[in-house]
Amino acid sequence: MKQKTIAVIGLGRFGMIIAKMLAAMNHEVLGVDINPDIVQKISPYLTHAIVADTTDEEAIKALALSQFDMVIVAIGGNIQANLMTSMLLKEMHISKVVAKAENSLQGKMLQKIGVDQAIYPEYDMALRLVQSLTRDHVMDYLQLSKNISLIEISMPSFLVGTCLKDSKLREQYNLNAVGVRRSTGLDVPPDPTAILSEEDKLLVIGNNSDLDELTK
Repeated sequence: MKQKTIAVIGLGRFGMIIAKMLAAMNHEVLGVDINPDIVQKISPYLTHAIVADTTDEEAIKALALSQFDMVIVAIGGNIQANLMTSMLLKEMHISKVVAKAENSLQGKMLQKIGVDQAIYPEYDMALRLVQSLTRDHVMDYLQLSKNISLIEISMPSFLVGTCLKDSKLREQYNLNAVGVRRSTGLDVPPDPTAILSEEDKLLVIGNNSDLDELTK
């Protein structure tokens, strides 16, 4: 995996988790927050950590963020600071700006500003939880678009003892198996000739209506 240079602005709970995870994946990470205590706390985990008010135009320009591959605006709670920071970043022509949104209205405002991607972590987590709690066989859920999702499910009984090559999953359900989670790890892409066991988990991608048919 190619190492990237990523700045995370706003080191609250969400921003701190993102920054630490990126650093653990060996990316070069700059953490930025207005709170000195938070910056001091996270600095051992990141490449760099800086105290700055990113709603101040001169302060954000001094960070030289144009050299980074991506800037993530993870400021939560203070919507004004989130929007102002995002706007300044786009005016600086940062190559990619990803911003956290608390709700759909804020997301629309971020899109108007021109951010490359607005993310809704609370909504996405709630959606995944609801799907896993209400579908008996679904272990995890990721919505890729309005109609397409990726799910991890316990192995359907009709596949146990067979292999994906002979499963006719695509022909019968119009779905694609993209991985198999075994006790030894995640097999992506899966071996189409490997025998599937009851303990295995299946990663499937497809139209939501087709996924519903499979998980009934």
